[in-house]
Amino acid sequence: MMSTNISIISLCVALLSTALGQLLFKIYFKKKKNKYFVGAMTSFLCIPLFSYLALINLTISAVYMSTALTHVLVLIGSYTFLEEKLSTYQYMSMTLIISGITVFNL
Repeated sequence: MMSTNISIISLCVALLSTALGQLLFKIYFKKKKNKYFVGAMTSFLCIPLFSYLALINLTISAVYMSTALTHVLVLIGSYTFLEEKLSTYQYMSMTLIISGITVFNL
């Protein structure tokens, strides 16, 4: 039987895989190199397995509410790796998403 810690780690891997896949897809459309497309698809293929592992010990509402974090991770990744500028509205939306997830999971 899996522990709750492994489910939480699996949820984190699923969220990071989603964000990584979206970032690689953005890079693919900028640079048109197939390695980024393959990386994005590989990342997307990992998500169902880790989501399933997360759902073994966590509630479905907690897991799927946490998937909203992918928006925050993609914005942070775009800012960090793609040097995109973030607007005030994007910072406000990240704050609201994190606040909503926190309040929901209390």
